[in-house]
Amino acid sequence: MRMLREETPGHSILYLYEPGSYAPLARVDQVEGERQKVYYFHTDQIGTPLELTDSDGKIVWQATYRSWGAIENLVVNQVEQNLRFQGQYFDSATGLHYNTLRFYDAEVGRFISHDPISLLGGINLYAFAPNSTGWIDPWGLSCRTEYLGRTPGKSSKTGREVIEAMRKEGRIRGRGNEMEFKSSTDKQWYSVAEADMAHKYDAVTYWNDRGGFFGAKSKEVRKWMLDSKNYELEHFSFNRSAGARLNQFYRSPDNFIGPHEYFSY
Repeated sequence: MRMLREETPGHSILYLYEPGSYAPLARVDQVEGERQKVYYFHTDQIGTPLELTDSDGKIVWQATYRSWGAIENLVVNQVEQNLRFQGQYFDSATGLHYNTLRFYDAEVGRFISHDPISLLGGINLYAFAPNSTGWIDPWGLSCRTEYLGRTPGKSSKTGREVIEAMRKEGRIRGRGNEMEFKSSTDKQWYSVAEADMAHKYDAVTYWNDRGGFFGAKSKEVRKWMLDSKNYELEHFSFNRSAGARLNQFYRSPDNFIGPHEYFSY
């Protein structure tokens, strides 16, 4: 959820976000009879607000969090600030985090209602995300960018080719901020701002079955990663949960024999 605006009697708040993201950048407060005040968000690496500062750089809100998003210590609270994990809004009446389609309980790290996409999101219909204690990488060898390089963005040449191809298929409509795409998962229309560049053939399978024999970030691997025919736009909730369900790991480059094995694939 990207909160656009809050309205209460005599007070309004306008929110600004990073382009194509749920990470907040700033907010503009307007109290009736007073001048506008601009506050700036300072977030962590996943877009969770840690501090809010005024136009003079003074901290007016500051907090620390527990692992699953509950406030551990509200250090400074001169201005009310209710944004939490990306896409979440703290509801003071219930103590829950509003997440558009359902509510999240940060105290227990679970949603309190089942996943609206049912089993497409995994067998646990109330889970928030994979537990970090169960998803480990002791050798540091599972990073996709280390082997395949970065996935092209929606505004890249590859991304523009994907959008044009989907438009010809009737799966893209509108322009600019009004552009929408049709999901291949649930056949519903979503804003392109909520889309990932999703692989039609998952990257980990490609690497393990073929790409790894060419070498990390090799010419052949990067060609595959930049080929628009390998992508479609998909809602981030479907794309990321699909990757989590694969239960596969990237093989180390040391586990591939070499170029003479290419023709086995």
